[in-house]
Amino acid sequence: MYDLDPPLVTSLFVCKVPKGRRQICRYDDGTGEELELPLGTTAFISGCRMYEMLSDEDKELIKTSFIEYAPHPYIWISRVKARSNGLGLISDNLELPESGLPEISLDKIRKYPIAWKNPETGQLAMMAYPTPAWKIHLKDGTVIDDLKEVRDMLYRLQRPAISPQYVYPHDWDEGDLVLFNTHGVKHSIVGAFTEDEVRIFRQCNMAASRPPIDP
Repeated sequence: MYDLDPPLVTSLFVCKVPKGRRQICRYDDGTGEELELPLGTTAFISGCRMYEMLSDEDKELIKTSFIEYAPHPYIWISRVKARSNGLGLISDNLELPESGLPEISLDKIRKYPIAWKNPETGQLAMMAYPTPAWKIHLKDGTVIDDLKEVRDMLYRLQRPAISPQYVYPHDWDEGDLVLFNTHGVKHSIVGAFTEDEVRIFRQCNMAASRPPIDP
């Protein structure tokens, strides 16, 4: 989300994955929601469903708003803790200051629409990335630059679509190859391993020839 546009397609190939037991993913956010999972799964979420679940008011908000992503975002948030359910970050002022980052080129900073349009179907997907998000630009020219406000806003909009019934946790076998549309599908590794349990994947991000399409 800095210098390079998000890839169009991502592939995951399984070299080694532990088998034989399952785990319970507890969302730990007061909802009591839980999801039984294969060990070492990848959880897939539909960005299109995430958009479709929004109210009409929120759909209009994200169709007309943009996210500005931080320079060197994954260095910037290297000390920051994630929310317990994995959706976004906790705002404890642990981000690195600009002086702690590599040299910043303003022309490499990326600003993308919150909703991305599928060029074939016209369908919209909510593809905001809450982890590297820095600012939100609204239709009227307002810029939300308070990090906690940015993160809380994205969390409110995205949380309904990660409830257990909307998650596809793939049960990997060694040799599996999965390709998915990175402009419409989100993914996350899930699980906790013992020392003798090893998960080895090969991931290939297939470069985009264009940025995400504005609605």
